[in-house]
Amino acid sequence: MAPELIMAIAAVGSQYCLEQHQGLKLFHVARAIALEQVRARDSVKEHRYPFQGPADCFSTPPNSATEYASGMHQSWSSSWDYAPVETIQALFFLMAMATWGGENRSLVRHAIAIQSVLAMLVRRDGLCESISTPPTWEEWARAESSRRTKLISFSFFNLHSIVLNLPSPLMISDLKLRLPCSELEWKASSSEAWQAINHRSEQPPLFQDCFVLLFKDSDITPPESADMELAPGLSSSLRRALKKWQNGWELNSESSLNPLNKHGPIAFNSTALFHLAYIRLAVDISSARSPFEHDQIQFAMDLNSQPNLRRGSMLTLGARHAIAALCPPVQMGVHFVGRAPSWSVMHAVCSLDYAYILNQFLQAVTAPSLDHPLEGEEQDVLAVIKRNTT
Repeated sequence: MAPELIMAIAAVGSQYCLEQHQGLKLFHVARAIALEQVRARDSVKEHRYPFQGPADCFSTPPNSATEYASGMHQSWSSSWDYAPVETIQALFFLMAMATWGGENRSLVRHAIAIQSVLAMLVRRDGLCESISTPPTWEEWARAESSRRTKLISFSFFNLHSIVLNLPSPLMISDLKLRLPCSELEWKASSSEAWQAINHRSEQPPLFQDCFVLLFKDSDITPPESADMELAPGLSSSLRRALKKWQNGWELNSESSLNPLNKHGPIAFNSTALFHLAYIRLAVDISSARSPFEHDQIQFAMDLNSQPNLRRGSMLTLGARHAIAALCPPVQMGVHFVGRAPSWSVMHAVCSLDYAYILNQFLQAVTAPSLDHPLEGEEQDVLAVIKRNTT
């Protein structure tokens, strides 16, 4: 394991163990090592293909294009360099840790800086699938780990867009990777077990193909492995696409609204972005969310100055999804949820939108003078709110 990855994991571990001061030291050490690794690899490439003048901009380094192309399609070998992937993983951990820096604004700025480096490394390592299949369990595991690292980086970039109101450095159109394999294949305990599962398993579909399915009129739904990676791209999609994503989620045998589900919390946590997507169809408060422009008081003032939403089907639908998202922590208890490791930060990030649209709904339907009597759906939403708060 690369030293920068070890230090990054130690930094995150210190943060979870409430050793924040120690974790901050480890963060800076891991970041320095990772950036030095990137610089050293760049230096090696510069010596391999030296820049000789302006004409080089229009010429191809000796054999470089051929080597790159053949590298994408050649047979796998044990000499495949996995070190860049571990550097990507280290920077991902550091970016995630820095994003939730709290009052430490400088740490949040580090998260943005790391994001640009991470995006560059992900692009450089490749966002396309190799034609050949890794012949051994070890090589397959490395390839699958690399794919998952890039997909989770893409997902986190979209989370950055929600939290910091910044555009993602990776677009949906950039991803030409396959979705992750099944849980059964990923957890194979031996080479023999993996071979048996792999031979009877179909190759995971491409991310792009699954995303396109959401917008088609057919009844085909995305496979169970698509939940986490597809959810971030739905924030600006149509209700029909969201409904198809929901159908795929419900058909997934590993999906559950229980954060303690034996299959893990990924399917449950992806519902936070699903509910947010519906809410964003009614209102978008992202312009008030940048931590670099406002303090908490200014942030609250900006939200308060937003125009009130008018009653309508979209506001009611958004309120219904906000209730669905907020009911579990209300029923389980905030203290339990705050200490449950399976409860993703995605729920906390999206809860502001939940609370905002719910507040707007309550103001709209409890105004002293209403344009028209309450609709049946509005009364149903009010009844659910009363039932969960009394």
